[in-house]
Amino acid sequence: MNTVVEAILALDTRIMLLVFLLVLDGWAIWLIVKARPPRKEGLLWSAIVLLCPIVGCLFWYALGPKPLSRTSVSGG
Repeated sequence: MNTVVEAILALDTRIMLLVFLLVLDGWAIWLIVKARPPRKEGLLWSAIVLLCPIVGCLFWYALGPKPLSRTSVSGG
């Protein structure tokens, strides 16, 4: 157990930040794909998220198209 804790504490904070940003980018791009925007718009949002991970994700959350809900798809 001590070796696991020591290994976690030994990780460089830059590596942890990089992993966090990769997870955040992956999540944002998954939401972009799930929202099914037009192709050009989806590529533009994906590029923004990849080039500016933190700001891009915040912009996507605030301004991007939202995923379709089941009620809007089924019409009821």
